[in-house]
Amino acid sequence: MRKALIIIAVVLAILLAAAGVATIAYTHSDEYTSDSLPDGISINGVNCSGMDYDEAAKALTDEWNGKHLQVVGKLGETLEDFTDFGCKYDLNDQLSTVKKDHLIPAALNHYFHIPFDAAIAMKVKSCSADFKVAVKNSDFLNREGVTETKDAYVDLSQPDFPIVPEVYGTKADPDAFMDDVLQAIATGQFRFEYDENAYLATPKVKQDDPELISYQKFCSKYLGQRITYELGDETFTLTAEKLNGLMKDDLSGQADEDAVKAFVDTLKKKYDIEGGEVKFHSLTGKTFKVSRGDLVWIIDPDGEAAQLTADINSHRDVSRKPVYLREGAGEYSKELNIGNTYVDVDLSRQHVNYFKNGTQKFECDCVSGCIAAGHGTPTGVYQVGNKLRNITLKGGGKKGSKTYYESFVSYWMSFIGSSIGLHDASWRSTFGGDIYKYSGSHGCVNLPPKKAGELYPILEIGDPVIVHY
Repeated sequence: MRKALIIIAVVLAILLAAAGVATIAYTHSDEYTSDSLPDGISINGVNCSGMDYDEAAKALTDEWNGKHLQVVGKLGETLEDFTDFGCKYDLNDQLSTVKKDHLIPAALNHYFHIPFDAAIAMKVKSCSADFKVAVKNSDFLNREGVTETKDAYVDLSQPDFPIVPEVYGTKADPDAFMDDVLQAIATGQFRFEYDENAYLATPKVKQDDPELISYQKFCSKYLGQRITYELGDETFTLTAEKLNGLMKDDLSGQADEDAVKAFVDTLKKKYDIEGGEVKFHSLTGKTFKVSRGDLVWIIDPDGEAAQLTADINSHRDVSRKPVYLREGAGEYSKELNIGNTYVDVDLSRQHVNYFKNGTQKFECDCVSGCIAAGHGTPTGVYQVGNKLRNITLKGGGKKGSKTYYESFVSYWMSFIGSSIGLHDASWRSTFGGDIYKYSGSHGCVNLPPKKAGELYPILEIGDPVIVHY
C-alpha cells in the first residue's frame, strides 16, 4: 500500500512538473504572444475561438446588447423588459490578458485542444440615448401623484427670509436606478428586482443645517436692502435674489466687483438707447418720424459699477438714475418722451412752436438752412445749450472768403453745439414759405426780430428742441 502511494505521488509529481514545463513553454509560444484568442475558447458563454481582440469585443458587445434585462417587482411580477441596450464596453484590456489570467487552461488547450471557458467583466463605458430615455421614462419610475424630494432653503421672496423645510419625496431617482441597471448589465445579472424605497432621494440640506441657518442670518442682515433704478416707466428694484448674486460668497455683505460689472453690462444691453428713428405725435397735431439726435441715454459702465458697488456696501436703501455717459432731455423712455415742454421746428411748414407744460406759448414763421447750398438744418431731437444777447455770429470759412459771414444778432439760443440755434435775422423782411430752399441760412433757424425777443425770455436752457419735416 505504501509502495503504491509512493508511486502515485511520483507520477503526480512528474505530471505536475510536466504541466509546469508545458505551461512555461506555452508562454513562449507564438500563440501566447499573438493578438488572437485560443481555438475553442468561450468568453462569458460567447464562442470567441481564434478571434482577435477586436473581433471578440464585437462578438461580446453584440451578444450582450441583444440580451433582455427583466425588471421585476417584490412579488416577482414583470415591471419592464429592456433590450437593445446600445452599450459600449471596455473589453480590450481584459481580452488581452485572458491567456495570462487562464494560463493552465490555455496551455492545455494549446497542447491537447481542450476547450475552456473564461469570464470577464462587461465594463460599460456608455449606452445609447434611446435606451437611457426608455429606462428613465418607465412607468414604474414615473408613477402619478408622486412628490419630488427637495432640499430646505431660504425663501428670498419673503421679507422675513424664512427657512422652507426639506421635503421627503415619493418620486424615485431615475439617475440612481440607471446606474444600477448599467451595473447589472456589466455583471450579467439580467433579472433585476426593483425596490422603490432604495431609490427615494434623501434631502441633502435640512432645515437645521448650520450653514443654512447662517445663510438665513446673512439674508436677514443684508438682503432687505432696496436699490431702485429710476428709468422712467421702467423703474425697478433689485430683488433679494439679484442682490444676493451681486455679493461675495463669504457672507460678508460686500459687493462682488466682477458680478457687479457683469450686471452693469446686462443693464447697458437692456437700457442703453442710442440713435435710430422714432415716431412722435407733436402737440401741433402732426405725427412724424425723427432721429433721436441728442435724446439718448448711455450708461457709463465704470461709473455705474463704482456707484452700485458703493450702494451695496453702504447697506442703505437707494433710489436713483443710472450713472450716464450721455443723458437725454426729459424722462428716460424708449419712446420719444420729451414731456410737454419743447420747441417744435417744422421744416416743411417753416414754422416754430414753443410749448410750456402743454400750453402753446409761442409761434411764428421761420427760415431754416439753405437746401440748395447744402446747409439744411439737421433733423433730430436736441436741447437748448445756451442763451446769449447781442453777439456776432461768424462762420463760412476764412475771413475774406466769399462764403465768410459775420451777422450781429440780438438773441442767440443754440441747440446743436455752438454753431446752430434759433436767432433773430434783422436782414430778412419775410419768413416762411419756400425761402429756405434757395435762400436759407447756414443751418440756423432764423426768426423775425420781434418774435425772437418774445421767445428768448421764456425759453430755458435744457428745453428739448425737435426738428423735423
